[in-house]
Amino acid sequence: MTVPVRDKGPAVLGVAGLFLTLSTIAIILRTYCRIVVVRNFGYDDYFAVIAWVFFVFFCTFAITGVHHGTGQHASALPPAEIPVGLKWWWACEPVYVLANMSLKLSIGIFLLRIAVARTHRLIIYTVIVVSEVYGAAYFLLFCLQCIPSKYFWTQYTGGSGSCMNTKIIIDATYVYSAISCWADWTLGVIPVFLVWNLQMNSRTKLSVGCILAVGAVASTATIIRIPYVKNLGDVADFLYATTGVAIWSTSETGIGITASCVATLRPLFRTFFMRTAAGSSSQGPSNVWPKSGGNSGYIRSKSNNAHSPFNDEIALRTDVGKVGGVTTVVGCDRDVELGEKKRSGGQRWNHSNGSSEGSHWEEGIMKTVESTQRTH
Repeated sequence: MTVPVRDKGPAVLGVAGLFLTLSTIAIILRTYCRIVVVRNFGYDDYFAVIAWVFFVFFCTFAITGVHHGTGQHASALPPAEIPVGLKWWWACEPVYVLANMSLKLSIGIFLLRIAVARTHRLIIYTVIVVSEVYGAAYFLLFCLQCIPSKYFWTQYTGGSGSCMNTKIIIDATYVYSAISCWADWTLGVIPVFLVWNLQMNSRTKLSVGCILAVGAVASTATIIRIPYVKNLGDVADFLYATTGVAIWSTSETGIGITASCVATLRPLFRTFFMRTAAGSSSQGPSNVWPKSGGNSGYIRSKSNNAHSPFNDEIALRTDVGKVGGVTTVVGCDRDVELGEKKRSGGQRWNHSNGSSEGSHWEEGIMKTVESTQRTH
């Protein structure tokens, strides 16, 4: 026979602490990668930071709420603690919605930077608009469910006011969860199609597609939360009954922020492993990733830094979708080893047809013309 847990507060504390830590580490690494390594801090990064800030407030409110009764039965709490706990619970919901709105916007903008086909861009725009519009409506609905708003918690201490039927909130939350799942899975699957025609080998395509799609994992927490939504109508024992909603809402946002940041860290990992591999060398690469424009897309290119053996990478380019362009492959001033080939300073590497086969070295400066055809 299963003994019911009488205090679920520690579970809320543990989940909030875990994802607050993970998301903070992830956002720090993302910020470092985008500012220092790639040197291109875009709108998607700004919205990711905004989402994280809202999530910090969310976790702070949730943790504070635990100290005032969240996760405990009403019968086990002093009467004076119940309205305080409800106030902190109420404070969590608006910042939860704002965090997820910012997160969806960040992921959408990130994917728009690598999307070229009109169909893909239209799908992404549709997801962004639907998610943001309904998110704003849900935000207002929750904030205005009680008039005045403080009646949400003062109703237990004889306050005056009124609240709408809890069934409306429950139904709206079901719709919000469904839209959130749809958005997560759409933004999670579409990267596979985005990288399909990029100039990279199949293994790289697979790894990049999986990294970009990892954000869909957040929808798992949303799905698990759905059965708990009905407990929002348990007014008599609200702080205990809604613990499941609190735990999985925290997990959903925490996973989403962490996963979306991981999707941007590939340049950082490549730089780290390159420097580790070259640790015994007295001359290490000072900068692997060239600075790029703010509205650049992602395509495979060669870095202008000849010191890097990892120039064959996804970099930000300003010429995505344009027909024609000139790439100048500059030389190096020291020995560079690439795979099993080693060439001395002053020699240049000419890479044609986006393949490692047929690569050769020639003296002098090699200028190649690359033509990229936009697909619709």
